[in-house]
Amino acid sequence: MYDLTGKVALVTGAASKLGFGRAIANRLAREGADVVVVDRIAVLPHDEGSGGDWKGLDSIVDEIKALGRRALAATCDISKSEEVDEMVNKAVTGLGKVDILVNNAGVHMYSGLLKHSDEVWNKILAVNLTGTFYCARAVARQMVQRGEGGRIINVGSLWSKVALSGGQAAYCASKFGVIGLTQSLALELAPHNILVNTVCPALTDTNLHSRDFKADAEREGINEQEVRNRMHEPIAARVPLGRLGTTEDLANMVAFLASDEASFITGQSINVNGGLFTAL
Repeated sequence: MYDLTGKVALVTGAASKLGFGRAIANRLAREGADVVVVDRIAVLPHDEGSGGDWKGLDSIVDEIKALGRRALAATCDISKSEEVDEMVNKAVTGLGKVDILVNNAGVHMYSGLLKHSDEVWNKILAVNLTGTFYCARAVARQMVQRGEGGRIINVGSLWSKVALSGGQAAYCASKFGVIGLTQSLALELAPHNILVNTVCPALTDTNLHSRDFKADAEREGINEQEVRNRMHEPIAARVPLGRLGTTEDLANMVAFLASDEASFITGQSINVNGGLFTAL
């Protein structure tokens, strides 16, 4: 649908078997892009022993190469600026440039305000907001130097636009911050034809909450899938389209924003949520 031939994309938070990053990386590759996939470690703990021959980043590299595209894997803690700079340099050295950055990496930990530790607050902000800034800065530097424009696409959340109680203060603050960062960068980078947007998914059945699901299942002596269903079914019932989002739903929007079809769209935060806000 979109021709990204000759483009190089960099996707963070890409190692999870069921995550947004994998779906986005594969969709961009199907549109013709070469892809650098990045995560803090090559195989995430919640994917270990998940069956088959899943090897995290290496498996995604294999999938992209099977589509006839070039691919490169890199590990990086995006909350550390020196690691981000090194990772982007590796991407440029390996594949020649970065035309499209997808800031997908993120963390989500629940903690009520009265017991909210400094450590949890700082971790969530460091990854979700500061890490997004570090990656955008490093990639924008080489985009400006090349002078050929580019795309920076941030992954926000339903909770980038509406707050939620129940231990979500740090997560909401970080994701609200991504929208402000997006708008500011869009204005600053517009003269260089670098477009900056955010995609805001509603709840999607990924592995982001696997640790919480597993802990609840072990505590209650039930199957982990039962815990997932208990959380997901009431939310899906509130969505006008009657289902949770899929990773492919978000990947479709990212592919559009990365394409020439979106050449007059910047500074926006676009919902991919089945009409959920309409029902709030």
